[in-house]
Formats: sequence, structure tokens, C-alpha cells
Amino acid sequence: MIARIATILCSLGAVAHADAMATDTPPPSPPDPSAQEQANEANLVSNAPREGMTFSAAIGAGLTLGDGVGRGPGVSFRLGHVATPRTVLTFEVTIGTLLHEPTPNDLRHNDVGNLMAGALYYVNTSLWVRGAGGLTLYTVSDPGQSSKPHPGIGSLVGIGVDLFRWHYLVLGIETFSSLSVVATRGLLLNSNLGIGLTYY
Repeated sequence: MIARIATILCSLGAVAHADAMATDTPPPSPPDPSAQEQANEANLVSNAPREGMTFSAAIGAGLTLGDGVGRGPGVSFRLGHVATPRTVLTFEVTIGTLLHEPTPNDLRHNDVGNLMAGALYYVNTSLWVRGAGGLTLYTVSDPGQSSKPHPGIGSLVGIGVDLFRWHYLVLGIETFSSLSVVATRGLLLNSNLGIGLTYY
């Protein structure tokens, strides 16, 4: 009888020891913050660039310096591809115009056109910066001068803010400046400020 009681007590002690060991199991490691953030935002509509191709167009006005000084309209067209949630690879065309009157009532324009490749980076959900480099063509519309484009190379920097979003369309304000070295004309600086519309 005593042996049976001892066996039962030993069995209960082993179970209690196993339960104690189970309660001593260390807690699981905390989740990765970036993975948790992605999981929390999985069902939200993000303000960041979406996947796939993007297209942007902006129009405004600016200033051209170098081969004279003048103001005029400017446009920018960008085709992009989202590389990361914050980065868009871009291929763009920008045109800035220098309006001038060689003689009274004879309004003419010199045009700075850039064909460039670069990248756009979102600093936060609304503010972005961009940079690009590539080819420049400069045309002159002056009496007695050839209208043949003057080739060159250049670089561009820009900054913008997304103001309003409607589904896949974003309205924003942006500015950019391009600095080019043009054959027979030297340095040209073209700066523009305008309103842009982007499709993500």
C-alpha cells in the first residue's frame, strides 16, 4: 500500500515539474518592425508611389540664363518605373523657352530641350527630389542665324510636393533646374516652376 502511494506521489511530482518547466519557456522574440509595418499597412491605400509604370506632365514658367537672359514657358514630361516604395526610375523630356524681341514687334524664342534619364526619390509621403543627366539641344531663333539645334550635355535637379490625390492621379507643384554645356554656346541654365499631374 505504501509503495503504491509513493508511486502516485512521484507521478504527481513529475507532472508538476513538467508544468513548471513549461512555464519557464522564454517568450518569443519580438517581430521585425519593418515586417510589422508592412503587415499593418497591407490593407491601406498608400500615399507612396504604386507599382509599375508612372507618367508625369508639368507646365509652368521659368528663366533661362547663358546665351542671353529671358523668361518664358516651360514643360516637363516624365515616364517612370517604380523601383522601390520610395524610388522611381525616370526617363524625361524638358523644354524651357527664352522669349526675346530682336526688333520691336518681332517676338522670338530660343528653346532649351533636354532628354535625360534619372531617378526620383520620395523623402516622405508627399515631398520628393529628383536628379537626371543626358543630352541637351538648344535652338536659336534670331535674324540671320541658323535654326539648326546646337547639341550638348547636361544635368538636372528638381523638387516637388504632392498636394492632392484622386485614386491614381496626383496633383502637385514642382520646380527644376538644368545646367547644360552646349557646343558653340557655352553654359546654359534653365529653371522652371510649374504645376504637375502624375499617374501612378
